[in-house]
Amino acid sequence: MQGLASSEALTFTGKEFPSLGFFVESINDVKNAGGKYWILYRNGAQSKVGASSATISPGDVIEWRYE
Repeated sequence: MQGLASSEALTFTGKEFPSLGFFVESINDVKNAGGKYWILYRNGAQSKVGASSATISPGDVIEWRYE
């Protein structure tokens, strides 16, 4: 995400929580609201860990879904 953000193709905000890691609060100005949140998916499955703890391998398909 940081690589894309530096190219201006993506903007995001979030907070770092000591016990949970980085929590994404908005992507491209769409903020968590109304019971919807940005959820990380890896290879079609919801990540069981936060974005800063997720291990990404070459060939993985990464999605952020607003659910």
